[in-house]
Amino acid sequence: MSATKRLWDTKRLFPSSSVFGYADAILYNLRRLYALRAGKFREAMYSIFFELRYRWCCVFRLRSRLIEFKPTPFWRCDSEYPLNLADLAATLRLHNFSVVESATRWFIITESADGVFFGVTDDRPNVLQRADNLSSTPVELFEFSKPIFCVFMSSSNRIFVATKGVVYLSKNGGSHFDPVLQLSDEDSTVWHNHGIDETPQGLVIGEYSNIINTGWTWDFYKQVAYLYVTHDDGESWRRLDYLIRTGAKHIHLVKYSRRLARLLVTDGDKRKQSYWLGLIDQMKPRDFEAARFDAFTRGGGHTAFAETENATLLGTDYPIAPNSIVCVRSLEDSRARMLPRPYRHSPVLNMFCMKYHAGKITFAYLYGGLCPRCQNGLVYSDNDGDSWYRLIEFDKYVQFSIANAQQGANRSLVLSFGNTKIKESRTFIVSAI
Repeated sequence: MSATKRLWDTKRLFPSSSVFGYADAILYNLRRLYALRAGKFREAMYSIFFELRYRWCCVFRLRSRLIEFKPTPFWRCDSEYPLNLADLAATLRLHNFSVVESATRWFIITESADGVFFGVTDDRPNVLQRADNLSSTPVELFEFSKPIFCVFMSSSNRIFVATKGVVYLSKNGGSHFDPVLQLSDEDSTVWHNHGIDETPQGLVIGEYSNIINTGWTWDFYKQVAYLYVTHDDGESWRRLDYLIRTGAKHIHLVKYSRRLARLLVTDGDKRKQSYWLGLIDQMKPRDFEAARFDAFTRGGGHTAFAETENATLLGTDYPIAPNSIVCVRSLEDSRARMLPRPYRHSPVLNMFCMKYHAGKITFAYLYGGLCPRCQNGLVYSDNDGDSWYRLIEFDKYVQFSIANAQQGANRSLVLSFGNTKIKESRTFIVSAI
């Protein structure tokens, strides 16, 4: 089983479907009942609202509330055949991108401030590796007892690695690691490029898992939505349980916005709430209560974050409802626009900003694996989210992900690609021309 499949099998539990057609409508409502059984009443209500809102906007042609992709060519993968790199490169060239296949099958990767890459390959999921650049052959640094789910570099060049149940720290460039944080459950982990970030006051980690409780209980999932804070670069940690006490299941995002000087924290499933927090040295209940910004129009429990000089972009995660990309100009000024078909039921699972000579390009990964009629897609914006272009589209047999963490110079996008139908696994590097 590939590292990609291991990761996404922990992310999702049940599939979605379209609400068009009698049979689909029955399945759609059964899944909402399942959501209620799993304690997802709030999510079910949000889903109904977003579905009605989407149809209202379509009937009355309220285009300003929908994302309209520019009519440019995009590349569609046929999972029946091996990926044609020359065909992909020709299409991407029309968007002023180049693409090359990486000799190293990176699955997750992060870049230090001095341009050195640390990451994990698809065929060696337990081993942290180091490469001087994306074209060089990596060297193995340290082997863990379990697969690696997250790699993070602090501003002081300390390396944090998360496996299931444990976060490790290296002070010597990855030659040796010590366990510094035990998560609340041995099956929990930290989501790469989502669950850890550094603020001016210290580092913050959010715990993530999908652990099903055994026996009949209304708490269908085990709650692991703990936050962990360190003010001494990982030497000691403080655990915060406010989100647990208010019923959250797990943490989706812990990301620091340098534009807004706020820490974004979002929790997943059940409640799907989002917060802009100020100083992290306290994080008391009243700080969370005053910092909530989720709403029916903007969604909550966001799963994707990216930031340019002029905008902060967020993505929603509704497997049975239309999803949106939210553009935040300030704490008082934000706008959400819903994705069109065939992506409207595709959660925005990740975003990444790539630097180029004219500014930043924001990529968004749309995960359509829950619905046979939806598509996996890679879309991008070169103007702070005002307009969007389709770049690559995959069907349900293709699992791909953005391997990068939002650290370092980020002049290239690394894509991990796997075709489950023909057992093909490859990694590609996309750069601006």
